[in-house]
Amino acid sequence: MKVDGYRLILASSGGERDGIALELDRDADGEQVAEVFEDGATGARTFRCYTDQPVPVEAIEWLIAQAQTHL
Repeated sequence: MKVDGYRLILASSGGERDGIALELDRDADGEQVAEVFEDGATGARTFRCYTDQPVPVEAIEWLIAQAQTHL
């Protein structure tokens, strides 16, 4: 399933915030609107939203489903 107008990006992070994230970005402008982050040390997963603009529920559901499979 893909949600029109959005894309997912898998990103790793080192240093203070060590782990991997699946990011939800808008296709039109590349703005990161949300992420699911998995902490490399603890394995804990968190969700963060980076926008105050509306995001379709289907896009958030897609992000979470893909994070459960790929993180």
